[in-house]
Amino acid sequence: CPSGRAVNFGEFVARRHAEGALVVQPRMGLADPAAMRAGLLATKHADAVTVGTLTLDSYTRLGDRESAERALRDGIGLNGYPITVHPAEATRAMIDGVVGEDFPIQVRHGSARPYDIFRSLIDAGLHATEGGPVSYCLPYGRVPLDESVRNWSAACELIAGLRETGVEPHLESFGGCLMGQLCPPSLLVAVGVLEALFFRAHGVRSVSVSYAQQTNMAQDQEAIAALRRLCAELLPDVSWHVVVYAYMGLYPRTPDGARALLAGAV
Repeated sequence: CPSGRAVNFGEFVARRHAEGALVVQPRMGLADPAAMRAGLLATKHADAVTVGTLTLDSYTRLGDRESAERALRDGIGLNGYPITVHPAEATRAMIDGVVGEDFPIQVRHGSARPYDIFRSLIDAGLHATEGGPVSYCLPYGRVPLDESVRNWSAACELIAGLRETGVEPHLESFGGCLMGQLCPPSLLVAVGVLEALFFRAHGVRSVSVSYAQQTNMAQDQEAIAALRRLCAELLPDVSWHVVVYAYMGLYPRTPDGARALLAGAV
């Protein structure tokens, strides 16, 4: 953490939950460090309990550093922050004075080959990210599943090594989304719990499991109850919490409809 002691992402969520607060995480990823910093500051100062996000661009997710560099050089827009292209010093400067014990930041990407991303976020002083060997493989690209598992094993062990320095890294399974509304809740629950067990097996002790809001509120509540029951049973020695993704399917066309859908997620 560039300013102050290292922020424990899972501890922050647990503390605010114990206080009765809902932690909100708006997604954003902007290629320009100044614009990214402005977005994070706006999130930090919003009238809510928030955590920040660095969402990475598609080229970085695929390990196509050359294309990301070319886009930055030629002023071509990117759909996220190219953390492996920007020097670690630039990312550190961008989050300095923003990240802190009152505002942790998580890196979100979408890569089945995440090692360089993990290395870059660690070099920048960050240590919370998300994904998983299944949830960041099958919906996103053409990397064989066995290769993704090997890649994620190495990346998990890399970030788990931070524990030796007194930092508690955090990993969130993206299993609760997978292929979104095309998946039955039971599959989302199973993948999320299995990926949390995978993280634990590779040395991570602060994890979260996720679930994407579907179209049936009662079904969603049952799925989240199942997640909590399974995590309590299977992860007794791990700090964990549940993340709900607000609906990611086709959104209502009216502001009132969109707000109603978000209210359901809340």
